[in-house]
Amino acid sequence: MDILEIIKRRASIRKYQDKPVPKEIIDKILEAGIWGPSVPSFLRIQPWKFVVIKNRSVIGFLSAILADKAKVSPSGVSLLLKSASAIVGGAPLLVAVYNSGDVEKKKEKYKESFANFASVLPKAELCAIAAAIQNMVLTADELGIGSCWLDMPLFCEEEFNRLLGEELALVAVLTFGYAAEAGKRAARKEYIQAVKVI
Repeated sequence: MDILEIIKRRASIRKYQDKPVPKEIIDKILEAGIWGPSVPSFLRIQPWKFVVIKNRSVIGFLSAILADKAKVSPSGVSLLLKSASAIVGGAPLLVAVYNSGDVEKKKEKYKESFANFASVLPKAELCAIAAAIQNMVLTADELGIGSCWLDMPLFCEEEFNRLLGEELALVAVLTFGYAAEAGKRAARKEYIQAVKVI
């Protein structure tokens, strides 16, 4: 299938069938993420770490963390946290995406280069991680697996990290599974609104 067709077709899936995702499919999704772009190009750092969560008890605990945070959050945030709790709780597979910290680890060795790129590196690092995530959700779609890219767990980063045994910076939580609903795409900006040609 044409890559543009996959991009246009892919939609967030928030309800999943009670059916595990096979290991060979999980491995392909993760491989797609690993093949995201390096940053910065002269160091070839891939600044991500993926924590794969299949254990139903752990998924339930993460869902409960989001629900508990919703109880003490302002109304707008609370509503989105409740929604994220339901999505996470109903998914057979989660991937917590972390910033590996590899860029930071190289700073001492490449002091001069890092000094020259200091203002750009944090943005480039986040862009590379986002590109890895996009690779994963597009690959999942092509393999018949629904996904949802969630940022609401960032409100619970400390609690998630404690449960998952991580100290890195959480960037997103992805849910995966066989869809139990048809996804919907929001209307796109018109080309003329989104693109400026000079």
